Amino acid sequence: MFRMMRGSAMAGLCMSLAVATLGNAQEPFPGLDAYIAKARADWKIPGLAVAIVRNDSVLWAKGYGVKNVRGTDPVDDKTLFEIGSSSKSFTATIVAMLVADGKMRWDDRLTNYLPSFQLYDPDANAHVTVRDALTHRAGLARAELSWMYAGVDRDELLRRMRFLKPAYDFRTRWLYQNVMFLAAGQAAGKAAGSTWEQLIQQRIFDALGMTVSKPLAPRKYEGLTNVATPHAIRRDTAYTLAPMYMGNIAPAGSILSSARDMAQWLRFQLGDGVFNGKRLVSSAALRQTHTPQILIGGSAEGDTTSRFTTYGMGWVIQDYKRQLLWQHGGGTDGMTTAMGMLPDHKFGVVVLSNVYGGQLPDLLMRYIFDRQLGAPARDLSAEALTRRDVQRRRADSVERAQNAQRVVGVPPLPVTAYVGAYADSLYGEATVSLADGKLEMQRGDFTAPREYWNANNFRWGPLPSAAVSSLFVKFDVAPDGRVTTLSFGLGPDTAHMGRKPTRPATATRTGQ
Repeated sequence: MFRMMRGSAMAGLCMSLAVATLGNAQEPFPGLDAYIAKARADWKIPGLAVAIVRNDSVLWAKGYGVKNVRGTDPVDDKTLFEIGSSSKSFTATIVAMLVADGKMRWDDRLTNYLPSFQLYDPDANAHVTVRDALTHRAGLARAELSWMYAGVDRDELLRRMRFLKPAYDFRTRWLYQNVMFLAAGQAAGKAAGSTWEQLIQQRIFDALGMTVSKPLAPRKYEGLTNVATPHAIRRDTAYTLAPMYMGNIAPAGSILSSARDMAQWLRFQLGDGVFNGKRLVSSAALRQTHTPQILIGGSAEGDTTSRFTTYGMGWVIQDYKRQLLWQHGGGTDGMTTAMGMLPDHKFGVVVLSNVYGGQLPDLLMRYIFDRQLGAPARDLSAEALTRRDVQRRRADSVERAQNAQRVVGVPPLPVTAYVGAYADSLYGEATVSLADGKLEMQRGDFTAPREYWNANNFRWGPLPSAAVSSLFVKFDVAPDGRVTTLSFGLGPDTAHMGRKPTRPATATRTGQ
């Protein structure tokens, strides 16, 4: 009977049936509910939510813990979480939809849609395509500081990419790069005569009944009620963080969603572009996103679960215990997501959590995969906790060594010598000023104090971030004692800013 029904009536009935089953659903594997609850408590994670899909049915969608460690409001299957880079799969799928519509082609040059876009390397600039942008193969370093705390919009961020020197030759290696996903999302908006946000809302969220999801979270979550609070954990204690606004990099990682809504996303992907009997994107176009485009690498040392890892478009494609796996995690400054599917089993899992850098979402996803595959039982959570204790001791040792380098005293130059404006074509501007006799630095819309460390090095912070709680800033000094540049880094990404000349004071003219 259901096969004979068509249109919105069929879609509405199927959605009603899928949603109605959630409240009475039994755990899909014996003991899973208790395992998730215990693992969350063991890892001291305030809240998380899990959804499991099999054969176009939502088997499980449930919340655990609380939205905010300071309160008692529970997480449920409609609670919103930041999904971070899992958003990349949505951006790639939007492009697939436009390819199917004939409005884009995978191998079109980006400049067909973004005429002013330019890369530093002439060869890359002449040939970079939509496919390159979606596969992390443009040879560009991450350059996260180009957008983090930079106070620039999307157009300005894309304009600055012409100043980013390549880390590798074009199309020779995979290197994760968020700004190129921004370029792909902006190109999709131009091709459709719309915006990335509108495309995500109308062609995915509305079409899939993802009723609570948001393409871009408002600043500080204004107007949202059932939303998790970002957290970080230090020394087994969770503390809250302010939401990090992702507007300037949105197509790379800004989506807010819930376990229930993400279950619909998994159904759609496992359904080869069909949802509730309606095809939303051609099979050929969607399958390109699930097709390996570039090798990431082989198995890591000691890893017996995966032999190869590749990247499609918005998806990591690898094997998991000799089964094909499509997955893409996501991490923001306060939340962590794991999302993956075993397509040959029509089986998918998403785990959302409100803690930065959490290992548990990926561990739970793989634990659930093992249950589906009938693999030998392993307590992946407990094993990882043991490894974490070793890693924690190493991190403590590094921190102690870093603190030992601190010098008690005053910097070698008067603090006024460091005051001034600094600028770089890629990384923008920063201003060092005096406040109550102490140095502080402003970049974008954020200002934080500068604490003397040693030599001409200062620590900038605390920053409102778990990922980057503080940054070390180094000043370069010329032989004549003039401060010429400042630099600060995030991993291998280092911003160097030259000091801007001080303008001479303009004389005041009177008596005219």
